[in-house]
Amino acid sequence: MKAFVKNYWKVLLFFTVVGLIGGFSTGFYALDSYPEEMRQEILSQGLTELSLAAISAVQSAGYGLILGAIGIVLAKKVGLWRDSLIFEKKPVFLTVVWAVIGGLCLILPDLWFFGNYEPAIRESYAAKPTIPYLLATVTYGAVIEEVILRLFMMSLIAFVLHKLFENGKAQTSVAVLVAANVIAAVLFTAGHLPATAAFMGLTPMIVARCFLLNGGFGLLFGWLYRKYGLQYAMLAHGGCHIVSKLIWILFA
Repeated sequence: MKAFVKNYWKVLLFFTVVGLIGGFSTGFYALDSYPEEMRQEILSQGLTELSLAAISAVQSAGYGLILGAIGIVLAKKVGLWRDSLIFEKKPVFLTVVWAVIGGLCLILPDLWFFGNYEPAIRESYAAKPTIPYLLATVTYGAVIEEVILRLFMMSLIAFVLHKLFENGKAQTSVAVLVAANVIAAVLFTAGHLPATAAFMGLTPMIVARCFLLNGGFGLLFGWLYRKYGLQYAMLAHGGCHIVSKLIWILFA
């Protein structure tokens, strides 16, 4: 335990601090994004924006610290963890390219296709993103979601599959890692459905959009995690949000 803390306390501190910032920002923007009836119902229970943000911050920091620590242990067992978190030029270039493509794919289908069939999607772009929302996307979204879904969940799934089907093998196969990525991507998509339902409702078109976009991005982030390391999945995730939000602010 002492050796683990000594080796990874900086990484876990980073997850925890970013979790505090991301959770606090998420708490603020989430309340503002709810329909007015839901917002008033929450406030009528004695909760304030500040208290909701504080609760969200503690919860998010806990994810970063606890799931981050467990995730590192699991990732090391299945060969997904890289102790070197230094960014290298070639993977960074590839990740940035994918982030730009992903950012375009995150918003243009809404503006050019889905929004034409689902008014709720088009209406979701009526108000420009707030500062808490932007901050949440590059902290909670890019870092904590990757800790939860890739570092923890994908590693856990790979560990379980390896134990079930490759117990006699020392190394985890690529097939198991790919399967873990697919399952984690599906869970990543499913995790977005409650928020999507609260903000836009759920119709076949909206559900299909959620699985197509979020599922596709989940596969991309998982591939980067497996191929190059967790930091590249986080970079791509944050980059997708930055590109899409810039288009939203400037052109939507």
